[in-house]
Amino acid sequence: MQHVQTRSTTSALVLTAVLIALATLFTMYTKIPVPGIRGYFNVGDVVIMTSALLLGRKYGAYIGAIGPALADLFLGYAVFVPITFVVKGIEGYLVGTVYNNKTTTSALVATIVGGIIIVAGYFIAEYFVFDPGVAIASIVTNTIQAVMSVIISMILYAILRRRLR
Repeated sequence: MQHVQTRSTTSALVLTAVLIALATLFTMYTKIPVPGIRGYFNVGDVVIMTSALLLGRKYGAYIGAIGPALADLFLGYAVFVPITFVVKGIEGYLVGTVYNNKTTTSALVATIVGGIIIVAGYFIAEYFVFDPGVAIASIVTNTIQAVMSVIISMILYAILRRRLR
């Protein structure tokens, strides 16, 4: 793993699977349906962003793509599964890529980039899958979700980084 030392490939695989499950659960159990946008608000991005900061872009992409996409599938939002898989996978990958493992400022910039991916990615997808009105309406909800996820991720990152070093 890029940032956190592990003893074996098996432990890396297990940690990734646990974080995928955690991303699925955070997405599912913080779900607040939003009328008019055909989607829902959640804080599953907290797991994606924090994982990408601590583990790197490869694991951030896996956790981001698979966990929330499973949540969409389990919650009956099948139309969002491919959208979520791509958008959240890119989010995890870019957060891990932008973060340079040196400063809190770098972590903040990386999570903000992740938040921008959430808003822009869902806007573009919803524009073509649904219609421009749904895409525009989702900007507010996705922005709130992104901002909350950045704040919570930064708090968790600060706590976990000290404990994992």
